[in-house]
Amino acid sequence: MSTRGKGSLPPLPYRSARTGALSIFFIMALVITGAFVASGSGTPVDPNGPGGPPTLEPYYNTDDYPKQHIVMPTDPQTSADNNLQLKTFNVDNCAENSAMIFLVDTSGSMKFSGKMDATKKALKYFTDNMGGKSVIGIYSFSKDVKELVPINEFKEVKSDVTKAINDLQPDGWTRTKDGMEMVYQRLKEAIDEKVYPGYKYNLILMTDGVPEVPPTEPRTCYVTAVDPNTAPALRCFAREQDPRLPQNIPNDIKAMDVSIFSVNIYSPDYPSDVVMFPYLEALLKDVASPPIGDHYYKTVNAGNLQTILNNISNAICFDNFTGKPKPL
Repeated sequence: MSTRGKGSLPPLPYRSARTGALSIFFIMALVITGAFVASGSGTPVDPNGPGGPPTLEPYYNTDDYPKQHIVMPTDPQTSADNNLQLKTFNVDNCAENSAMIFLVDTSGSMKFSGKMDATKKALKYFTDNMGGKSVIGIYSFSKDVKELVPINEFKEVKSDVTKAINDLQPDGWTRTKDGMEMVYQRLKEAIDEKVYPGYKYNLILMTDGVPEVPPTEPRTCYVTAVDPNTAPALRCFAREQDPRLPQNIPNDIKAMDVSIFSVNIYSPDYPSDVVMFPYLEALLKDVASPPIGDHYYKTVNAGNLQTILNNISNAICFDNFTGKPKPL
């Protein structure tokens, strides 16, 4: 005879703890399998591959971005040293929002000491590491000023960039002011018309000499130097090609929130370069954006120009890939 009350519930059926645990593991397995299926495979994804960040295929095109760098924190995280899941990291991929405009000196003196060849090599290295969404423009100045590659997305002008670099030839004088005037006009057009909204514009000036004009033209020389390569004419720092006069073109460019990097390529075995070096350095420091330590560089015979361009790239994006934006 049962002693259970009339309103009592029947006893719960027996259920082992083992069965409950197996059910939980089964559900977890289904979730993990579903995640792998959604990602396209059960194998890890290459972070620089088409299935990597920032999104899965087909939204991510590797041609649009530079090679990504996973940036681990520099500060110690002792509690997370043995557990990668607890570490935080950044992905360096900022170059797609950058516009790099090159203004390259192709005057006659660039043919000495291998400066032109080293410049080409450095430019090739730099552009080989650019992402398709980065913006580029290439201009040269010597006896003439040339727009070699108009400002455009890199993926649209890759072949033009390669040809422009390969075709660089040193010839003539150093019309620095005329070169900066053309670049100023092109930058103003792109910025005023918001061609690339949200992009940070950067001008990289690469030159081996003071502004000059031929001796057959009127010129006012700040300083002169004897040069066997131009004899009997003297090498002359010509006021007429000083980009700071009468209008300060570099300051006008910086006023448009464009960062200017200047690179002094000189040859100590080239006598007139030694005489002109302090004058060229003073000019290029005036041209560069502050702080000068991050925006003015010098190199002997363009020997470390590749490293300099890499440093400029890091300054534009991240400070040595620490994941922290470097103020410009």
